[in-house]
Amino acid sequence: MVGGLIVFSERWHGRYTGDYDLDKPQASHKKSTPRIGGLAVFAGTLAGLLVLGRPDNMTLNWLWPALFVASMPVFVAGILEDITKDIGAGKRLLAAFLSAAIAWWFFGGVSRVSIDVFNYILSFWPVSLIFTVVAVGGCTHALNIVDGMNGLAGMVAMLMATSIALVAYQVDDLAIFAIALAMASSIIGFFVWNFPYGRVFLGDGGAYFIGFMLAELAVLLVVRNPSVSPFYALAVLFYPVFETLFSIWRRRFKRGVPVDQPDALHLHQLIFRRLVRVTFNRRGQGMVPVMCNALTSPYLWVLTLIGLIPATYYWDNPIALCISMLVFASVYIWLYSRLVAWRCPRWLLLPSVSRRR
Repeated sequence: MVGGLIVFSERWHGRYTGDYDLDKPQASHKKSTPRIGGLAVFAGTLAGLLVLGRPDNMTLNWLWPALFVASMPVFVAGILEDITKDIGAGKRLLAAFLSAAIAWWFFGGVSRVSIDVFNYILSFWPVSLIFTVVAVGGCTHALNIVDGMNGLAGMVAMLMATSIALVAYQVDDLAIFAIALAMASSIIGFFVWNFPYGRVFLGDGGAYFIGFMLAELAVLLVVRNPSVSPFYALAVLFYPVFETLFSIWRRRFKRGVPVDQPDALHLHQLIFRRLVRVTFNRRGQGMVPVMCNALTSPYLWVLTLIGLIPATYYWDNPIALCISMLVFASVYIWLYSRLVAWRCPRWLLLPSVSRRR
């Protein structure tokens, strides 16, 4: 509902909320579009929890309001960036760290990683605080990195929230299950306005809010349920985390540029240019921006599931979780290297392109 209100009221707020910088490196849209879809996700999650909340479940009734309070610094920073375009990435990252610190104060943080020596080190609260703040804050920032195509970040986040909900249900953690389910449902409500035509964008507010909630839910699932492997918290969020780490390596060591300098070399942007857009160019139709943009995302949905499905199934098996992340990283690097070299696998091309070759 809120997503629809944002779309249909654009004439009144579009001058403030529109993403009208069409020349930035990561831009793939051709007209100004509202980028405050995060309000729809925030409101939808809140409404879902009010419906799913049960008077007899004191844990849930305390847990989700505290999570929302903790999320406010990063959510507000993101929304302000969406409206003013003047909140730098550094300030937003600091806001993510602040939200993570508040959550640590409320709920505690990472205290075990399945390795005895590290478990001992993490038993000291200053170490646990720093590790949790960096991990949760970094994952929060990471989801914003993959928010570049219609339906990409939304569907990826929905799949991750669903995985957390399924694991929480299996370990009988109904509080985490309800919050993750509300998150997944609200993201679907946003998704129908974002994919395929991109009538509203998630924006920094939405990406940071979802990223924080997913990261904190993953941490809480591990903290509250000793049977869940700590590696699951990393495996469920591995796509945006790996994308961020790979981008840092690529910019710093391959290109020699600042790590916070935006570019158009993320995997989803290479798929956009070298697997999807080429279809319309070869048809002689020129570029069809909306469909090019939308057709990019399913490639990344499938890639996400390569790591997410085994992670959801083997949530209590550290070795299987590590193997799932290794397989994902291997497929990612293989695909990226092929696209950079213009050696696109034939079976990944859209059908009309394959027939013309």
